[in-house]
Amino acid sequence: MLVSELRKEISRYDNKELQEIIVELYKRVSKAKKEEYAIDDFIKDVSKKQAKKLEVQDFETLKKEIVYFLNCVDAGYYEMPNKVISKKERSSWRFKVKRYYKELNAILPETFDGANATELLIEIFKRLSIGSNRLLFVNWDTFRALGVSQTEYYDVIMKRILSNNETEEDLKKCIKLLDVLKDPYELSYGMFQIFISNLRTVNMKRKAIEFLKNNIVILIGKLKNAKNYHEKFVITENLNENVECVVEIYCLLDEVEDGIDYYQKNYVESDHEVKEFILLEKLEELELISEWVKEYEQHIDKIDYRDSLKDKYKEFTKKKTIF
Repeated sequence: MLVSELRKEISRYDNKELQEIIVELYKRVSKAKKEEYAIDDFIKDVSKKQAKKLEVQDFETLKKEIVYFLNCVDAGYYEMPNKVISKKERSSWRFKVKRYYKELNAILPETFDGANATELLIEIFKRLSIGSNRLLFVNWDTFRALGVSQTEYYDVIMKRILSNNETEEDLKKCIKLLDVLKDPYELSYGMFQIFISNLRTVNMKRKAIEFLKNNIVILIGKLKNAKNYHEKFVITENLNENVECVVEIYCLLDEVEDGIDYYQKNYVESDHEVKEFILLEKLEELELISEWVKEYEQHIDKIDYRDSLKDKYKEFTKKKTIF
């Protein structure tokens, strides 16, 4: 829901109803978020919101500092001894990033500097994603050091990007970020789940399928030109997760057959049983049991399913509710 839509919706309620809504929303906000955004102080004194905004540095000064930091990261000054960044400063990089993350998020996306703040958050996100896979800072656990998971960070970015308008370019930008290297301490598909959860309308879902398919075509081209096993592995994993995402969105649109057909044509896996197992897992995860049984039976004479799938098939076919 956009801010303008929110204002329209809450205008229908009286004070008592608004109090109930605020209390319920307050219960759902994590302790960390309450502290990060000083929500308790804001509730006690609504003027605190303005005071908090004034605490943020002049944006141009903040921007220059962050750009310099990013340039130093790209030059390798935060991963090895050098004369530009001291050892103490290299070791305390996370405190800088925590401050940048907090101050940039304090700049509301719909304000004058909001879009630029979002772009800086994206650039920091990209470096943290790289740094979680290869040495870019003095330690590897970049998102843990920040205290914000990669999926949570991506969710913040996506919500900021889509906060004002839901343009095609904005959606493409969100999809492009799905190509970043995934934090090995998280499930790599987690970012795709966040992406799907932010698709609020049918139109957004359909556009997402279109743009994801374009992305998959690009990834297939990259896979053909991959030069070594590691590169092929990374591209294949990303490609397959994009395909899974397309399948899931199709299923949310009640177009399961289209999703399955696209999966069979585009998911990269040489072992047919493994490929089918992954698809059946997805259908079960989405609680599409009738479709699960139908898909299983279509290949029952061609694939020697593992015992766990055979047992599950027996279990599902016993339940009359699937027919």
